[in-house]
Parts: sequence; C-alpha cells; structure tokens
Amino acid sequence: MALSTPALADTLTLGEPIPDLQIDNLGEIQLSDDEVSYTPWQLDVPDKKVHVLQYMAGTMSASKLNSPFTDALKDGIDYSGYYVTTIINLDDAMWGSKGFVRAEIEKNKRRYPLSSLILDDEGIGKETWNIDDKTSTIVVADSSGSIIYLKHGAMSEDEIERTLELIKTEIGS
Repeated sequence: MALSTPALADTLTLGEPIPDLQIDNLGEIQLSDDEVSYTPWQLDVPDKKVHVLQYMAGTMSASKLNSPFTDALKDGIDYSGYYVTTIINLDDAMWGSKGFVRAEIEKNKRRYPLSSLILDDEGIGKETWNIDDKTSTIVVADSSGSIIYLKHGAMSEDEIERTLELIKTEIGS
C-alpha cells in the first residue's frame, strides 16, 4: 500500500541508497513477438553498473523536460557501462489521456525493445519518493546503489555536461 502522507515518504537523498520501490499495478512493459504485457516491477540496482533512473509524469511537457539529457546520454556514452530505467507516472496524466500515454509508451517499447520502461498507474513512486506533481526527476546511482546525482525538473546545459562527466567517471570511461 502506498504512503499518502509525504512527510512519511522516503525521499531521494544524495549519498544515500535509492529507497525501495515496487510497482504492481501495470509495472514493467514486456515485449514478446510484438505483443505487450506487464509484470510487477521492483527497483533493482544492477551489479557493477551505474543506474540512471528517470521518473516522470505521464505528460508531454514532463517527457520533454529532460530529453536533452537522455539524448546526450544515449549519444555520448557507451551503453554497456550503465543501465537506464524510465518510470512514467500515469496518475499524473491529464484526465482522459491515460490510454493515449500508455499506447505511446508501448510504441516506444517496440521501437527500443532493450529499454526498461515502467508504467506506474497509481503514482506509487511519486508518493514513495516524495516527488512533485507534473515533473521529471533524474537520479544517478553508483554501482552500489547510492545516489550520486539528483535533479527535479529540467537540467541546464551545464548540469547535463557535468552529469555526463560524472557518469563517465563512475563507469571508468
């Protein structure tokens, strides 16, 4: 059951492990022979890999907030050294648009089958991690799962460059 009082929620804190998160309603998108299904998802920091986690509202504006960072990450660093998880909060989607958002995310999974896409139908992550409504949050964790970078909202060009360098340093490239 999700916590409903933000004061009781775990918060994302630099230097601390990413607080546990489990999403049972929808969850991780699975693709098999172009058929989509969902499985419950639980946060698992991959061994010996940097983990870049993006938690965003299910809105177009939130999806665009950190696309300059995710594009630079994809184009600038060898994917074998880090792992990316994107969690979309459908509870923050505009009224009546959940089906559209879900269809778009499923289309993205087909386009990028190796991506780790999670649909959070009830906003469990937002409540658990005490994240603001209608935004995007970027979390970078080192290989032990400790948070080494955290940003709520859009990243500046300088923040993007510094974060890419941080990730490169962590993965040793």
